[in-house]
Amino acid sequence: MKKYDKVIFVSTDNTCRSPLAEGVMKELTKDKEIEILSRGLIVLFPEPINPKTVETAKQYGISLHHPMSISFSEKDLGEKNLVLTMTKQQKKSIYEEYEDAINVYTINEFIGGDGDMEGLYGKELSAYIECFEKISTLVNLITAKLFTEETAKEREQKGRNGERK
Repeated sequence: MKKYDKVIFVSTDNTCRSPLAEGVMKELTKDKEIEILSRGLIVLFPEPINPKTVETAKQYGISLHHPMSISFSEKDLGEKNLVLTMTKQQKKSIYEEYEDAINVYTINEFIGGDGDMEGLYGKELSAYIECFEKISTLVNLITAKLFTEETAKEREQKGRNGERK
C-alpha cells in the first residue's frame, strides 16, 4: 500500500533544479509504480530548460523528461501526491496560494534536513554540477525513505492478513 502515487518537485521556474530532481528520481524509480514530475511556481509562459541544466544532466546520463517549463497548479495537489519544493519560501507560497495544499515539504525537510537548494540563475556550469550532486544525494535519500516506508507498511498489512486466517 503506497502512501504516494505521485512526487512533484517544485522550483521557481522549472528550468534548473526541479527538472534535475525529476530526472534523477525517474532513473531511480523506473521499475516502481510512481509518477515523477516537476513544476515551477512562476511560469508565465513555457521556457526551455536551461542549457547548463541539460548539459549537467547529460554528463551524468540523466534524461530530462520535458524540454519546456511547466507551471504548478491546483491539480498537482492531492492526498496521494508528495510535493517537494527547493526552498522554504516556495513551500510557504504553495500553502498561502492553495487552501487545499497538503503533503508539501522542502526537499531537505522531507528527509529530516534543513536549508534551501538555492537557485542557479547566472551561475557557472560548475555550480550546476555541484547542485546536481546535492540533488542526487537528496533524491536518493527521498527514494529510499519512500520505498522503505512502503515495504514496512506492506509487511505490516501482510502480517495482519495472516493473523486472520
